[in-house]
Amino acid sequence: MNILFVCTGNTCRSPMAEVIALSLIENTGISISSAGLSAWEGSTASPNAVECVKNLGLSLESHHARTLTQNMLDETDLVLAMTKAHKEYILKVFSKVSDKTYTISEYAGEDSDISDPYGLDYAAYNKCAKDLTRMLESASVKWISIKNQKQQMFKGV
Repeated sequence: MNILFVCTGNTCRSPMAEVIALSLIENTGISISSAGLSAWEGSTASPNAVECVKNLGLSLESHHARTLTQNMLDETDLVLAMTKAHKEYILKVFSKVSDKTYTISEYAGEDSDISDPYGLDYAAYNKCAKDLTRMLESASVKWISIKNQKQQMFKGV
């Protein structure tokens, strides 16, 4: 299973979601990545994002921003956007993704956007990380269940 997180610049929310999600699904074989709708290719994660996840015992030191492409979407089983606007843009611009694209809160059974902390203080990044962690804890249970169901289906084949 391949999961892709999408935000605007791929320097704050989606990379934070990526490393938080990876920490929740260690050793499951689920692949997690991130991209931005208007990323500056190769940009590093914002300093507050780096510091925020460092305080969670995680790292964004090697992160480099990527711009979302159709090829990335074709190779992904699940696309999780940070906001309703991100989701709408993805559905409008890219093809064949409507059946696998959700907002992260929608997928987690909530109805809110993940606020953009870009340019704000550490407290805004910390709130973002807490919101992401809460939603990803719920989402990761689904991912693992789906992966296990698929493994069971193919066990007897």
